[in-house]
Amino acid sequence: MALTVVVKLLGKNIGFNTLLNKVSSLWKPWGRFQLMDLENDFYLVHFQDNDDSDRILMGGP
Repeated sequence: MALTVVVKLLGKNIGFNTLLNKVSSLWKPWGRFQLMDLENDFYLVHFQDNDDSDRILMGGP
């Protein structure tokens, strides 16, 4: 769970694939990541690379 980020969508609802593409284009992770759909517009983004999760948490949009 140390490499997992919780994402909450605010405003418009978007589809899973749209969010997957948006996360990929905004954060540009070097390694692979998984996007998991939770309830109430919450998502988990699990990175396989520690550098990606650190970079997102410290300087991501």
